[in-house]
Amino acid sequence: MPSYKLLLTASGTGSRLGELTKDTNKALVPVNGRATVSYVLDSYAKDIPVVVTLGYLGDQVKDFLLSEYPDRKFEFVTVDPFIGEGSSLLYSMRSAKALLQCPFIFHACDTIVLEAVPPPTEDWVAGYLTEPSAIDIAQYGSHTVVDGYITEIQSKGAARFDSIHIGMTGIHSYESFWDAVEEVYLNDPADQSLGDVPVVERMSAQGTKFKWIPFRTWLDTGNIPALQEAERLLRALV
Repeated sequence: MPSYKLLLTASGTGSRLGELTKDTNKALVPVNGRATVSYVLDSYAKDIPVVVTLGYLGDQVKDFLLSEYPDRKFEFVTVDPFIGEGSSLLYSMRSAKALLQCPFIFHACDTIVLEAVPPPTEDWVAGYLTEPSAIDIAQYGSHTVVDGYITEIQSKGAARFDSIHIGMTGIHSYESFWDAVEEVYLNDPADQSLGDVPVVERMSAQGTKFKWIPFRTWLDTGNIPALQEAERLLRALV
């Protein structure tokens, strides 16, 4: 029996990818000949149930996953609204609450890692140990780490940091997580910038410790320059 689930939020429009997502959901944008979401699923065993939030071109995502991965268990959640007032990453995550009453991993569908992902046997936050890259790292949030645990998640463009926030969070204390989600979301439901970060911050302030999980390989596919860099690196690995 699987000990946890995987949460993929594929409900957004992927607006940072411009014309590439005009007729294609961001999770299905090809990278080196494969859909981005396929690389994400490669990181998890086939018996891990996958909860997928659907919104923008949601039928595309659902049809692709059911067709390409008939041996996996998917649970789909329709998010409404998925764009405009009231929409946010946190709103999409909150929409999946009923299906995630257990430990789970939130993995952004535009994040590819090539190293092993640990199960959520404890609460953790993944970070990228920056290597020389064509990507402007100032566009990402970052972490401060002390003794192997996250002590601060900083806003974009921080001058000093220990790793980049890459959109992967392991949630062992799921009840505390959902309590924090409600507190953060209900404080300002119209805030479209809400995501996993303020929830982690709220839990940390209340005493939950998040272990730091550093990755040396991370490919972002959420904007054009990063997508192009991901394509280049994946081709070099073939």
